[in-house]
Amino acid sequence: MPVHRLKQLIALSSNPTAVKTIANASSRGALGTAWRVARSAVRAPDLGAEKIISRKHRFLWLGNPKVASRSMIAALCSADTGAAIIREKSVPEIYAMHPEVKGYHSFAFIRHPVDRALSFYAEMRFSPERYRGMQRTHKKEKRRRLLDRYPGLPEVGSFDDYCRWLNTPCASDALAERHVLSQHVQIRLEDGRLPDFIGCLVNVDEDLKRVAARVGMPAPELPMLNTMAGWRSSSLQALNAARSEMGSLLTDRNRALLETRYAGDLELYRAVSASGTPGIE
Repeated sequence: MPVHRLKQLIALSSNPTAVKTIANASSRGALGTAWRVARSAVRAPDLGAEKIISRKHRFLWLGNPKVASRSMIAALCSADTGAAIIREKSVPEIYAMHPEVKGYHSFAFIRHPVDRALSFYAEMRFSPERYRGMQRTHKKEKRRRLLDRYPGLPEVGSFDDYCRWLNTPCASDALAERHVLSQHVQIRLEDGRLPDFIGCLVNVDEDLKRVAARVGMPAPELPMLNTMAGWRSSSLQALNAARSEMGSLLTDRNRALLETRYAGDLELYRAVSASGTPGIE
């Protein structure tokens, strides 16, 4: 990579963490790392996970990928058929377009970060229609666009590789794609506050009832969507292999790497799921 090109990318970046990482990697001669970070440095963290606005019940739901987000969308839209699904917009962008939403009840759900990382890896590894098929395609542009979302990530390699990659600058919250971004970063409001209510995936039915009571809507049924059984192009043999493999991937070393990378999420999860405190209000 030409040095002048690296300098150009550093100049383009408005992300101070990325600039520092690029400069440090360059000074060590780690040009591969510098290049991967620089290629992503013009991009801010991916804060565009799905959100729902209900004017009828005056709530704002903040989605977290791999935390039953598809099921939650289906449930909330069944409770309010006029609810608006917002995609590819951050909270500040939503507030700018709909300032009245600032006064709505905001809520989100989180998942144990280790379980969430395992879930996303399983989807990349065993769900061909979303990841493996695109990575093996001969259409280079599609493949490039996919891999550019995760710079430096091996092409769905081992879980060990994945856990190590999560602790590199390329997967930091300064640059991360939404499936990799820390959950607490994704759900923060415009001023950095957490939502009015945070529930846990393991207690999702009860926590969703609490939200429904708070906003005055009937408690919706939460369907089971985007599970392993629902991966359309995955054969039964592949799914059985996935279930078997996932049970053996979480070594002590990998758990430690995940807990280090997602220390903020783990702290929040423990606070939210503490005995007698299924949510924060």
